[in-house]
Amino acid sequence: MRNVLIDAILTALFAAELSFHFLPKVLHEIFGVAMAAAIIFHVAINRRRFKFALPLNVALTICAAVTLATGVCMSNYLFVDAVSFELRRNMTIHQLHVATPYLMLILIGVHVGLNWRELWRRTLHLIGAEEFYRRRRLLFRAAAIILAAFGVAELIMNRVADRILMKHIFATPATDLPAAVFVLMIIGGVALFAAITFLLNEKIFGGRRN
Repeated sequence: MRNVLIDAILTALFAAELSFHFLPKVLHEIFGVAMAAAIIFHVAINRRRFKFALPLNVALTICAAVTLATGVCMSNYLFVDAVSFELRRNMTIHQLHVATPYLMLILIGVHVGLNWRELWRRTLHLIGAEEFYRRRRLLFRAAAIILAAFGVAELIMNRVADRILMKHIFATPATDLPAAVFVLMIIGGVALFAAITFLLNEKIFGGRRN
């Protein structure tokens, strides 16, 4: 239960952080600190599994650290007295802070895909929905396809590749959408890469984690 709960909190915080333009800036910073704490807790309780897919986990850790560090440098509220004006206005720091979360989106998707069977089993057991899932698998698969389609829209409409390449982007067609749709696209992006990873892992490695 603990693992499922922390995963749910991390997912919610990650989606909220990437939807920062819908939030007050101070809340964006508070959620960032909360997400950093949740990541540390997640790594701590799963430290014995860290060696599985080690390069991926190291890359995720680095991205999270860069996102947090650049966020502190850009802070206008929680850490405003800890950094200089020059750091807060540094364009490279700003671009890194925008790029690394979208790189994390892809890496989180891969991470979820590699661990999907266990995550799904735990979630179904926690909510007591094993039998419900067995009877309605096609419905769940249809929902997964729709969610992945939102992820494809996210990649295109939110110019994810350009963001990762640190291009100057201040608004995209995705940012004009309602907050709920934007959040769904973020989660869909994670789901898209999770599905791709899961299917490739099943086909190539027979579901084994590397």
